[in-house]
Amino acid sequence: MNSTLLSSGPEKTLALGRRLGRLLRGDEVVLVSGELGAGKTVFIKGLAAALDIPVEEVVSPSYVLMNLYNGKVDLYHFDLYRLGLMPAEVENPVDEYIGAGIVVVEWAQYLGPDYFALPTAVAIGIEADVDGRRISVRTELPYIAL
Repeated sequence: MNSTLLSSGPEKTLALGRRLGRLLRGDEVVLVSGELGAGKTVFIKGLAAALDIPVEEVVSPSYVLMNLYNGKVDLYHFDLYRLGLMPAEVENPVDEYIGAGIVVVEWAQYLGPDYFALPTAVAIGIEADVDGRRISVRTELPYIAL
């Protein structure tokens, strides 16, 4: 499934994240890419809200690498901004949590292409546009339709 959604502001981006969150089953890897200020964290806040995680608790884990939120399903929220591209010989900290719950990665563009090819991957790309944000969704999961 490939689709592009438009967001006119943070509330709409939050709502789109919530829509995706309602469709998740609990073992997906959600890879969120976009530039600084694109709305990645806002989208993830919406996704978390769908899992009964209070929106105000969801913050970008830029300085701690990963935040764990307990909701209907555990949500492992990574932020790779400070790590950047990791050499292939370095073990990726994301690997340890795949399959343990929903793994969400901000700055997923720093991951290798193998992560985007995972059978449980949902790739989200957020781009600033003159009218707001363009949010692209790409996945092979048949139950994800936004």
